[in-house]
Amino acid sequence: MKKRYVLAALAAMVVLAGCGGKASTDNTDTQNTQDAQDDSAAASMDDDELSELDPEFSQDLESNEEIDAVDDTEETALDPITPSDYLVKNASDYVTIGDYSDVEVTKYTYEITDDMVQEEIQEELESYSEEESTNAPSEDGNIVYMNLTATVDGEAGDEEETFIILGQEEYGAEFDEKLTGVSAGDQLDFSVTYGDDTWQEDWQGKTVDFKVEVTDVTKSNTPEYNDDYVKNNTDYDTKADYEAAVKENLQQSYDEQSTYDAEEELITACVAKTEFTGEYPDALFESCKEEVLSGYTMFMEDGEEVSDVLEMFGVSESDIEEEAKNLVNRRLFIAAYVQANNVEVTEEEYVDYVKEYAAYYGETAADFEALYTRETIVNALYESKVTGLLMEQAKVTEVPYTADTYGDEESDDAENIDDMEMVEEGEEGIGE
Repeated sequence: MKKRYVLAALAAMVVLAGCGGKASTDNTDTQNTQDAQDDSAAASMDDDELSELDPEFSQDLESNEEIDAVDDTEETALDPITPSDYLVKNASDYVTIGDYSDVEVTKYTYEITDDMVQEEIQEELESYSEEESTNAPSEDGNIVYMNLTATVDGEAGDEEETFIILGQEEYGAEFDEKLTGVSAGDQLDFSVTYGDDTWQEDWQGKTVDFKVEVTDVTKSNTPEYNDDYVKNNTDYDTKADYEAAVKENLQQSYDEQSTYDAEEELITACVAKTEFTGEYPDALFESCKEEVLSGYTMFMEDGEEVSDVLEMFGVSESDIEEEAKNLVNRRLFIAAYVQANNVEVTEEEYVDYVKEYAAYYGETAADFEALYTRETIVNALYESKVTGLLMEQAKVTEVPYTADTYGDEESDDAENIDDMEMVEEGEEGIGE
């Protein structure tokens, strides 16, 4: 089962409530190396390009079908539920809600360019690529498989089976240069000196000695983009029709993300304008912490502990607690607003929501509910309703996207987060 934005959904809850369409699926099972190509390409993108803000928004233009939809006969009835039972009780004991009518929100508008359409189509073409070994010396775009040992400060690491895509410079431009012109069976010993900006923390500011044994060099054969490709792989007959559909789907995706971003900005601003007593139920903090951790445990492999995943992401225990406290604030605010304004989520709404998303993700409703937990789903539904009410009275300014404007807004958001009140045990709701 493929889920996009799942980590954000579990950490912030909002994605579950949904501000537009659902996540899309790829229409082919891509090779592992293709996934690595996508990841590596994304890491090397220029942040100033609008099209590269797209966090895999692409829609499945050919089908938009549900993922491995389950047979209705396998459906198991959900247990009865009263959604309000899963909200914080007497939230007003912990929170004093404020006047949110003057909250200002920026909503970006995006223009989908022809270049963005072609980049999307190129990604689709690459998903149909077939990888094959080549006897020619390695060149830009080839995938070089190797056994790699890195020695830092005289300490050799374990030999690792890995690969790079020449031109992506995953280990730096000099490393790529050393692996250009090689063939299977070649053995190399060389050193690379890294600056403080390399993503490998152990290599920052150091000279790393590499021992490499090349095991294979492959190339990807990408299909030619023409009317035949369109007819054979999409529901369209011509490139023009297909490109129009790609553009429409990209516009929808950016619009949905814009709505999500604006709603996130709104909730963050409202929480910042809310007074907290500094107290909260211990059970609430523990459930929020567990929910935050669940966003990382999904990356665990057999034999791994959650601490291994946290280390991989560079997340500390204090980071987890801070995320949990942010979620505590959010839950308290939503519950207090719901109770003060008589916002209701019915059992029918809950069941319909669970069944809809369970069917989309190819699961039974019971399995979907067990995966995300009733508390998370209920709070997401309430937050969706509260966000809608708050958005009706917010001062929303639509701003055409530019890279410079977006950068300025990001800096302002960072300052707002630093200033935002956070629940701290034994304190008056003031963080840091």
